[in-house]
Amino acid sequence: MVASREAVAANINALPNVSTATVDEEKTTDGLSAHYRIAVDISAPAAGRSEEDVAELIDAVLPLAWSTRGHTPDAGVVLRIRTEPQLEIGRIARDSGWRDVGFPSNPQLSEKIGYQATFGRRSLDEQIGTWPVDAPRGTPTGGSRTRGQPGPGTPQ
Repeated sequence: MVASREAVAANINALPNVSTATVDEEKTTDGLSAHYRIAVDISAPAAGRSEEDVAELIDAVLPLAWSTRGHTPDAGVVLRIRTEPQLEIGRIARDSGWRDVGFPSNPQLSEKIGYQATFGRRSLDEQIGTWPVDAPRGTPTGGSRTRGQPGPGTPQ
């Protein structure tokens, strides 16, 4: 079932290691064209203990985010996960098999915004399913599937 931002945020808040999560829609303009992306902000201090925990969180969150109804997210998803210590979210996502991940490669910039990564629409459509997908049912568990691949119950 395609879900509201509030429902998606509630599902993310129920995931292991998540303290708080919000889901919103961000609008940008390029000349006269409006572009939208799904923005997920997560506080998950305990996930900073291991890159595996962060990778599992990313794997669980992206299919949920991609089920959020609203304007067509032609600019994809921006995922912001704050951990303690702060781990590089984009690198972890890329290393886990997610494609078209945008993140700072400059170490000084990465130190400032390493908590943020963007995911392109085309790759999300290919890896999760064409937006909007049905939200996965139940709380995903980590380690049972290939990274960057749709989880159980996620259309391909």
